[in-house]
Amino acid sequence: MSLKHKRILLVITGGIAAYKSLDLIRRLKERGAHVTPLMTAAAQEFITPLAVGALSGGHVFTELFSRTEEQDIGHIRLARENDLIVVAPATANLMAKMANGLADDLASAVLLARDCPVLLAPP
Repeated sequence: MSLKHKRILLVITGGIAAYKSLDLIRRLKERGAHVTPLMTAAAQEFITPLAVGALSGGHVFTELFSRTEEQDIGHIRLARENDLIVVAPATANLMAKMANGLADDLASAVLLARDCPVLLAPP
């Protein structure tokens, strides 16, 4: 399967395995994918949005109630404009939110509103 011109939303959650997402971004981009990163607050305890943004070459989404992104209901746009959502690492906390329909942060709100496939990669 070619990733050329595929739009991938990479949801990075908390946990020590979050550092592996930096290599994942690099590898996806090498294969021609456009990677849009989204980081939870817990992920930002392990890696910085600056490092993620430098590798992805674009904006890193972090807040559900951002004044700039939520003017046009940004979480819905993020959920619907991608070909695939990859959650890596997929923590037990986020998987539990998905299973129970909870949306208390940007990552869980996007996953609840999505209409594309989701790939979960537990640590």
